[in-house]
Amino acid sequence: MVLLAGLVCWAAGWPAWAHAAEAPRADDCHTAQLADAHTQVDLRLANHAHSVPEAKGLMTVQVPASWPYADDLLLSEDSADYRRAMRCLLRDPRSMKRPEEWRPHSPQVKAGASRVEVRYETLFFFNSGGPFHVGPWGVGVHSKKWDLELIAPPALKGAHWDRVQIDPGGLGASKVAPMPSGESNGRMVWTGLGASAGPRPMVSVQMVPPWQRGWAASDTTATLLVANAVGVTTWWLGTSVVIVLAALRARRQPAGPELTGLERNSGTTLWQWGVLKAVLGVMVLLLYKVILAVVDVPALKRPDWIGDSVLIGLLAGWLFVVTARPRRSFVVASSVVASAAGLVAMAPSLFGLPTQLADVEGRTDSAGFAVLVALAAAVQWLWLAGFVLWGWTLVHKGGLLRPEAVPWRLRRLGPVLVVVVALFVMWAVWFDEHKWQRTTWLMDRGAGGYHSVHVAALVYDAVHYAAQVPLWYYAHVWVLTGLAIVALLRARDLAPAVPYASPGPLDRLLLAVFFAVVVVWRQGSYAGVQAFTPLWFVLGIAALYGLLAVGGRRSVLAQHFEGCGDGSPQLCETITEAERSRLIARARRFRELTVALRAGDQGGADAALRRHALEKELSGLHRWRPNHDIGGGAARPLLPSHITVVDVALSWGPHAKWWDNARHAAVLAAGYGLPGSALLVWLFYGPEEQWMRWGMYFFGAPDLLWRFVYWELVWAGAGLVLGALWRLLPGRRGPARALSLTLAYTLLIGLGVLGSLIADQDFGNVAVAVSLMLLVLTLTSLAMDADTFRSERRFWPNRVGLLLSIYQIRGFSAQVAYVLMQLVAVLTILRFFAQGEGTFK
Repeated sequence: MVLLAGLVCWAAGWPAWAHAAEAPRADDCHTAQLADAHTQVDLRLANHAHSVPEAKGLMTVQVPASWPYADDLLLSEDSADYRRAMRCLLRDPRSMKRPEEWRPHSPQVKAGASRVEVRYETLFFFNSGGPFHVGPWGVGVHSKKWDLELIAPPALKGAHWDRVQIDPGGLGASKVAPMPSGESNGRMVWTGLGASAGPRPMVSVQMVPPWQRGWAASDTTATLLVANAVGVTTWWLGTSVVIVLAALRARRQPAGPELTGLERNSGTTLWQWGVLKAVLGVMVLLLYKVILAVVDVPALKRPDWIGDSVLIGLLAGWLFVVTARPRRSFVVASSVVASAAGLVAMAPSLFGLPTQLADVEGRTDSAGFAVLVALAAAVQWLWLAGFVLWGWTLVHKGGLLRPEAVPWRLRRLGPVLVVVVALFVMWAVWFDEHKWQRTTWLMDRGAGGYHSVHVAALVYDAVHYAAQVPLWYYAHVWVLTGLAIVALLRARDLAPAVPYASPGPLDRLLLAVFFAVVVVWRQGSYAGVQAFTPLWFVLGIAALYGLLAVGGRRSVLAQHFEGCGDGSPQLCETITEAERSRLIARARRFRELTVALRAGDQGGADAALRRHALEKELSGLHRWRPNHDIGGGAARPLLPSHITVVDVALSWGPHAKWWDNARHAAVLAAGYGLPGSALLVWLFYGPEEQWMRWGMYFFGAPDLLWRFVYWELVWAGAGLVLGALWRLLPGRRGPARALSLTLAYTLLIGLGVLGSLIADQDFGNVAVAVSLMLLVLTLTSLAMDADTFRSERRFWPNRVGLLLSIYQIRGFSAQVAYVLMQLVAVLTILRFFAQGEGTFK
């Protein structure tokens, strides 16, 4: 709490710094001396294969060295004289604050003998409707038209505008004024425009965006917001319904002969979590995104809807905490925090805040801003505490923790939560000030109204940050859903006398839901529409069941014995977990006999006798010894002709229980996926434009760390599914099983790519993701095959030698070539994008 209090005090004193700025003074740009300046403007639009169209602009101004402020352009960017000189060249006093304008770097200034050149690069995105200003351009984004107007800064109206060039990026222009002087490679070019005359724009272009872009950047978004909120809410409600039904079914169909206490507790916790997740989804998504912000109901359409959304977030956060049934100290602390923060949201005037929290015209002092920082921290604390407490509850009730583990106490967990909340708020405060400096970098700090405008902006952002906290946390509760499913699977595994060696029907349903929630790549939106989000949940479950249907015919353990007549049993019906040791011993003997058989091919007459003896013993190993003795001298059944006892052992996996195979594969996949997680994070945030779009916002730094955790969870989740279904997947070797699961993963990505092609938007990092998924699962499967014969590990210097023995030389060389081929594919894709022949989005 001391750290949080210090942060609030620090934030409280921050806006006061602007109040101590220099006194305002006249800003005479000496416009007459800029009549000899020369200006060139270039604007390039990128539309094709972009989820959000973007535009890059370059304005080059050459001012005479005799201009009084020419030398000031070479000063530090923080100096008032530098800002004054740049204001003259780049700004209209009526559009000083520009939140939509991004700059890759500060304007580049180059001094010459007679002139000083300023290169001003800008970047903006067509992702919000309405008018705004970027560089010398006035932009109007509407659903059916986009307007671009070249507006000369007042000080440069009399300058020479030598060349203006616009690359529409494939978009068609419906109106152009004046007509271009020429065209070059699809670019419109104006030359010799001369001085700007009157208030009219120098160049005006109206373009008609394709339907995909019109939806994504519409200024009438009420219908779109409703559709998106309903689509996302349906996804979460659908998962809640499925896991609640699965939890209730688990209580009726226990894994063993009777329902254990651990199964009962885990199933109860799962359905309680499903109900809570549905309630939170309705509160956070529907109420915040639809009712209060969109639906035009007079009784609900209050001007201060943002305050109501903060109240909803506080109530949902408090419910998140208390439903986890923590100790009384946690309940009391969360109730106090929620009540105090709720009082601020309901009666802001008691704390010196405007009646409407986000009123930009309201007067707020530094103390009021500190109260809003504390309000945001309170919302953060409630949701973070609820997230952590529910995570602990799920793993404890599912047997993932030791039974004697006690609930976390407030005095232990509380300080940790405060530190994490302080880090979140510190980033948000830093970002908020950075955003202010970016959008107002040329504003006169000495102007009389600067302080009030600065504080009003900080207050506005602080309130919206508090309202966005529940949305950010709720977007990540799928982790708790996956954890709840794993906990129930673990509880069912611990049931005594489980009658099956592979996941049963209910376990397969839980694994399919887990696959759809944790592993499947979910396309965010198509042309700004998220109404198709629930489809990925259904397709994820269908993909895994389709894979299991293929495995039911092609997997090793699904094959039938030969020599038993009609109705011969499957291998999985004959093998039991208790026979694993004997199975491994028979498989090892089979490998030894195979090596001896090959070595004896070069012998003499005695070799033929030895070969006959070896073949006879191999035939005996090919005959299967069932669980019970067959009386009357009945012949033992034969394994299928294309399957060996080694194949059966590899299909069984390294552990006796399928859950142990799942846990083992999850750990392996998470370890092998570490480099891939780092690579995908770097690819996502590496390009400068990507960091601008995704990194520089309230949750930019937390999202960067979370993306790495996300990919680790994806690899671990895929490994868990691979290990759990090891005995049910098609293929005789581990890499074949890994390939089949990767194909199911890739099929869903392919459907997403098809939708992206229709919407003419980028695909994301899908090529790298698929390649890494195959590589991670292949390495995991190789390690699983090696660990199946881990009793021989002491006889080999490393796993490679053991695999050499298991696969034989030909099989192993094929596996090495297979892995190397995947590595080459990943490197080729990376080289393709590194050379600038493609872009990651």
